[in-house]
Amino acid sequence: MATAAGSSSTTNRIMFGFIAGALAVAVFHQLTIVVLNGMNFGSAWRMAPGVPPFAVPPILNQMFWGGVWGIVFALISPSLPRGIGYLVAGFLFGAIILVLSGWYLVPFIKSLFGVGNLRYGPNPAGWWRGPVINGMWGLGTAVFLMLFGRR
Repeated sequence: MATAAGSSSTTNRIMFGFIAGALAVAVFHQLTIVVLNGMNFGSAWRMAPGVPPFAVPPILNQMFWGGVWGIVFALISPSLPRGIGYLVAGFLFGAIILVLSGWYLVPFIKSLFGVGNLRYGPNPAGWWRGPVINGMWGLGTAVFLMLFGRR
């Protein structure tokens, strides 16, 4: 009986984590981009050109990966502090884990499949933007998980 309840809880955590992460991209991540680009709404929610190799619109690609990372965050969330500490943990998760992944893991994976170059590390011209934008995604994911009652 305990196994069935634990399995259902994990399944719900995965489902709500994906939804929260995807929504956090559409709301928190993209609005942060708009604000950082001087209220230029053309800089967010881009549908074209598509992301190789399947020409997926950029916003849908970002929402998918936001959902995947949302699952990871939802799975570790029971071990995180409650209240404001949970929101801070969400911000730090996005600002650190996602940024390091984007700087070092993603270029490596893309180069393996021939759809990217092997450029590691932050872009010196905007090194601070990645942590801010992805940190806001993490904060948004934490907020949505709290709203869904899945904290």
